[in-house]
Amino acid sequence: MTPEEFDELAKGLHQEWDSSGLWARIVRSRWNLRVGIVAVAAALLLGLYFAAPAKRVAAPASGDTSLLTEQAMAEVEAAEAAYRQSIDRLAKVAAPRLDRPATPLLKAYAEKLALLDGAIAGLKREVERNGFNAHLHVQMAAVYRDKQRTLEEVLRHE
Repeated sequence: MTPEEFDELAKGLHQEWDSSGLWARIVRSRWNLRVGIVAVAAALLLGLYFAAPAKRVAAPASGDTSLLTEQAMAEVEAAEAAYRQSIDRLAKVAAPRLDRPATPLLKAYAEKLALLDGAIAGLKREVERNGFNAHLHVQMAAVYRDKQRTLEEVLRHE
């Protein structure tokens, strides 16, 4: 085949198509991948943070606790239970998307939620040992807030 014949053949194979939204789709997919990677990294760091040994604070002796302290703890536990129930309901709504993730971002969210659930389980064990440690309750609330935000992002994800 001569170079002229090759050029003629190449001209016959040339095609054009509409690619007006191509660049936007490429940018969006790269952004979703970055968000997924950041979410997984954040979840890993959070898991490592909660897996690290924490300072143990002993519960006050039973004679030292006042009625006000016990009442406050009962209120905290009731509020935490209600918050956990609302997040569990949110998790049930998001479960179908997470069971079969359609995108890499949804898969990253599922992995992040698994790490958050592990952190929650570890904190629950610590709270059972020392329920009067306010820092543990603050940490638990922070992890639940992160789980709530993640579930809301899953539900917003198309």
